[in-house]
Amino acid sequence: MEKDTYDRKAAGKRIREKRRQLGITMKEAAEQLGRVPTYYADIERGNCGMSVETMIAISRLYHMSLDYLILGKEDDDRAVKDWEINRTEESEAVYQLLNSVSKRERMYAAKVLRTFLIACSDVGLKEEELQADGNGQLDGLKNG
Repeated sequence: MEKDTYDRKAAGKRIREKRRQLGITMKEAAEQLGRVPTYYADIERGNCGMSVETMIAISRLYHMSLDYLILGKEDDDRAVKDWEINRTEESEAVYQLLNSVSKRERMYAAKVLRTFLIACSDVGLKEEELQADGNGQLDGLKNG
């Protein structure tokens, strides 16, 4: 049986690549995770390990499985393959839309998309916290 090992440098490289793909700065990532930027930078460099809580937060922020984050293992599950096919089709549709506008408009669209993805990550974390509390409502919607 193959022994799985955690390689901090390799995990940091995977985290850094995902952050760059999403166009998020190290400072923004650290803020989203509630960690100080120097600690986050050390994680990406592989200079330090992470707590389980930090690993979970990073996996949620970047929408990556813990197996991939920690061990670099891709999931061979059928649902993941279906998601990748849909993602490719969706990416192509977005690419075609962006290809029809000016460079300035593409840059603005990228900024809006990055802001949207960060906001979605924030809302996702808050919803999970609320589900753990059992009330199932966001604070702003309780009395509305």
